[in-house]
Amino acid sequence: MLRSGTVVVVGCREDELRVLTGMLAPLDGALVVQPVGDLDEQELRRIPEVRLVIFRVGTQQSRPDVAVQKLRNVLGRNVPLMTLLPSGKGQRVREILRAGADDYWILPLDENALPIRLQVLLEWGHRIRETMRTTSPSREGIVHRLSGRIRRVLEKLFGTGASPVEVQGSASVDTARFLDHWEKIRRLGFGSFGEVWLLRDKDGRKMAVAKIPHEEKLNRKFLVEAAILGRLKDHPNAVKLLDVVKIGGKVVLIQEYVSGKSFQELIDEGLDSSGKEKYYLQLLDVVAYAHRHHIMHRDIKPENILVTPEGVLKLLDFGTAKDVTRRSISSTVIGSRPYMAPEQIMGRSRLASDVWALGVILYALATEFLPFYSENEKELMDLILESPPQPPRDLVPEIPEALERIILRCLEKDWKSRYHHAGILQKALLDAFPQFGTGRTLP
Repeated sequence: MLRSGTVVVVGCREDELRVLTGMLAPLDGALVVQPVGDLDEQELRRIPEVRLVIFRVGTQQSRPDVAVQKLRNVLGRNVPLMTLLPSGKGQRVREILRAGADDYWILPLDENALPIRLQVLLEWGHRIRETMRTTSPSREGIVHRLSGRIRRVLEKLFGTGASPVEVQGSASVDTARFLDHWEKIRRLGFGSFGEVWLLRDKDGRKMAVAKIPHEEKLNRKFLVEAAILGRLKDHPNAVKLLDVVKIGGKVVLIQEYVSGKSFQELIDEGLDSSGKEKYYLQLLDVVAYAHRHHIMHRDIKPENILVTPEGVLKLLDFGTAKDVTRRSISSTVIGSRPYMAPEQIMGRSRLASDVWALGVILYALATEFLPFYSENEKELMDLILESPPQPPRDLVPEIPEALERIILRCLEKDWKSRYHHAGILQKALLDAFPQFGTGRTLP
C-alpha cells in the first residue's frame, strides 16, 4: 500500500544513500527520500510529512548522543529515529538510545536484514501521523484534552507515568490511538522481559495481546521482535503483529490473540498419529520459513506452540528469536533446557540449534519420551552434552528405520553433523515419507 511521506537521511555518504534508497523503494514506492548534509535545524523543520529520520553518525563525531538529542528536539517525539553507527562507535549505543534514538544499526548496511527494521519504523511513523491527522486538526488540542487522562491511564495500565514532555510527544498520540481502539481485559503472563495482557477492541469483536516491557531500556529488543514478526507476517503459522505503539516511553507490541490449547496440552491429552504428523508438519514449515529469512527461534518447545480449535498451529514467543543475517551464531544462553542443543548450552546458538529442538519434539512424538531428561539441571545438561540418546526403535520397535535415522541426525552432538537448517530436515522427512501427515508414519 502506498502511503507517501518523507524519509529524511542525515549525514550519509552518496553510496550509502543509494543503498538506503534502494531498500526503501520496495517498502513504499510513494516515499520521498530527502538527504540532508548535516544537522541543519531550519532545513529539517521545512521538510513536510516526515515518517522516518535516518541519522548517520560520522566517524569523527565525538558526542553522537548530543547530535541525537539535538535531532530529537527538532523532530519532537512523533517521528521514529534510526541511527546508523560506524563499527568503531558501537560502544556508544546505550548513550544514543538514551538520547532519543528508537533503533540503531552498526554499519555496514545489510540489504537482507535492515529493510524489515526500517519497515517497522515506517509503519509506526505512518500510524502516528494518521492518528494526529484524524484525532484532531490541532496537535495542541490533543495534548490539552488528553494529557491528564493519559497520565492516569499510563499509571493504571502500564505502571508508569509520563512527564509533561512525553505527554506532549508520541506518548500522547500513541496512547490516544491505543485508548481509541483497545481496552485491557486481564494479564496473561509476566516474564523476565515484560508482561502480556489480553486486549479487546472497543467494538467487542476482536481480541489482541499487548506485550509490554518492564523498562524503557528493553525498547530496542521489542523493536527487533517487531521486525522479526514483520518478516514472518506472510506465514499462516506465525503470530501476526498488529501494531507498535510507544506508551509512557515504552515500546508496546500489539499482536493477534490466538485461542486454543498448547501443543503440550494436546500431547498430554493424547494425539492420534494423524494429529501428531499434521501439527509437526506445520511446525516444521514455519521454522523452515523463519530459517529462510535468517531467523532462529532459540526456544522451540511444545509450551510455546498453540493450536487453534480449527487445527491451525501457531509458533509463539519470538521474544528470544535472533536475526542471524550478520552473525551465524549467538553468544547468549537462551532456551528451555530439555530442548536445548549442546552448543546452545555453551552460548553458541545456530540455526542447527532449532533443528535439535525439532528433533527432540519428533523423538517425543514417536516414543512419548524425551531423549534427555533429569529433574537435576546440571545432570540434564551433562546428559545433553555427553550422552547419546537412546535409539527410538529401542523404545518403540515399529518406528520406521528411516525415521529413526532422521531423528538421530537431528540429535547429533556436533551441529555440523545435523541438518543445518529446518528446510533440509523438512525435505529429508518428506522425501523419506511422502505420506507424512496422514498418520501412517508415527505410532
